Amino acid sequence: MPVVHLIRHGQASFGAAEYDELSDLGREQSRTVGLALAEREVRIDRAVSGALRRQRDTAELCLKAAGLDCGFAVDDRFDEYDHLGLAEHLAGTSVPTSSREFQAVLDAALGQWISGELAPAGMPSWPEFGDRVWAGLEEVLSGLGRGESGAVFTSGGAITTICARLLGLGPAGCVAMHRVVVNAGITKIVSGRGGIALISFNEHAHLPQAQLTYR
Repeated sequence: MPVVHLIRHGQASFGAAEYDELSDLGREQSRTVGLALAEREVRIDRAVSGALRRQRDTAELCLKAAGLDCGFAVDDRFDEYDHLGLAEHLAGTSVPTSSREFQAVLDAALGQWISGELAPAGMPSWPEFGDRVWAGLEEVLSGLGRGESGAVFTSGGAITTICARLLGLGPAGCVAMHRVVVNAGITKIVSGRGGIALISFNEHAHLPQAQLTYR
């Protein structure tokens, strides 16, 4: 049955002028996940990345480290939601600059967005965001033959909405899952006679403790 590995991008540049750029650690995480794929002899027949820079750079570094020359397609359906804009909408101009405090604001904003209480202008609803990501996943799976494997380089929110749909999670469950998605973690999805199923979530044993980050 076709398999898709959802790989979260490496650490971005939180607090910097340009968030959508891998930090030095994020680049190392990207290489580490690639080396892990090679060590485990994971087969990648098709690779896809979201259009964001941190996603594309993760894909490039990972595939190179894995020794894979399959290249990757870019599909903006795997782009992340505007998490900075969502937090700003709830907090106004006083968005925290510390990672822990920002996470608390984001959790609150995310829960309200998922439940429909918060609807920032210009942002899709949570169901619309989920439908977009799901359509991208279905297309990747449909392009894989029996026994083939794909990799999708995306973000924590996109991974969360896929898993939440498969597990039937409500707002609180989505927020709890979203909070623990690890940079350069791997989530495994399969498609078979029974439909699409979640096999593993957020696997990160390949990351040394010094590379374990959530933001």
